[in-house]
Amino acid sequence: MQQGRLVFELSAEDDGVFLCQQACPVDKRRRNRCQFCRFQKCLAVGMVKEVVRTDSLKGRRGRLPSKPKSPQESPPSPPVSLITALVRAHVDTTPDLANLDYSQYHEPTPTDPVVTEAEKIQQFYNLLTTSVDVIRQFADKIPGFSELSREDQELLFQSASLELFVLRLAQRTRPDDTKLTFCNGFVLDKQQCQRSFGEWLHAIFDFCSSLHAMDIDISAFACLCALTLVTERHGLKEPHKVEQLQMKIIGSLRDHVTYNAEAQRKTHYFSRLLGKLPELRSLSVQGLQRIFYLKLEDLVPAPPLIENMFVASLPF
Repeated sequence: MQQGRLVFELSAEDDGVFLCQQACPVDKRRRNRCQFCRFQKCLAVGMVKEVVRTDSLKGRRGRLPSKPKSPQESPPSPPVSLITALVRAHVDTTPDLANLDYSQYHEPTPTDPVVTEAEKIQQFYNLLTTSVDVIRQFADKIPGFSELSREDQELLFQSASLELFVLRLAQRTRPDDTKLTFCNGFVLDKQQCQRSFGEWLHAIFDFCSSLHAMDIDISAFACLCALTLVTERHGLKEPHKVEQLQMKIIGSLRDHVTYNAEAQRKTHYFSRLLGKLPELRSLSVQGLQRIFYLKLEDLVPAPPLIENMFVASLPF
């Protein structure tokens, strides 16, 4: 039986083939004659099997072979980019089109049952509060937002709530349609909202038309939502931290606009996107004016969330 090269080549200096009876003498003079028996003697005297030299280990006397890296030792995955995280935050807080709530939707007709003024205003408040709850979830998902001071988080959120309400509502509403899809997935006809929203509704639809004319992609829109929230506001405790986060988001948006093929085809896309921010502030003021008017009517008390939003908007 040929045994010499069936196990390991311990010295590799000899290409001879030997017949082995598994009892070959192994001494200083004849140790290279039978590698099988030499290997067995090595094990018998206590050598560690892994350090016995094989063909693949020539020139590495006495060193253990490298072990393959375990999955835990593999390089860490690159961190998720900021813009990817913002898109995820937006998608996770956007109502699923397959599960929209049409339970209260209908196009009004002259024969509809009379809805009281108080009921319409209560519906308005309910739409605002439930939508703002969803907007808070979006804010909490923005990377870095939770690292701001609690006071600054609350100030930014209260200040931007109506702006984000308008922005997200406009993005889901087609200019040529009369359906309004709110953040909570509730769908109403435009005429159903006319009394409670008043002139604010017309301003929202005008903004909706200009927004859709820009054909904003989802990545840019997610950045725009984040910038609506993370921006300079009067009364911030740590404005430099807010500015740092704001600049990161602006940088992500600029990179997207610069390197994304679709975005590159849109003229002045970056500046036009940022130009929407002052428009949203103006629309927020109109919304606050509407809330103030409804408070003066005093048909339905404003819920605490709306009261807090109103107080946060005061410049003193």
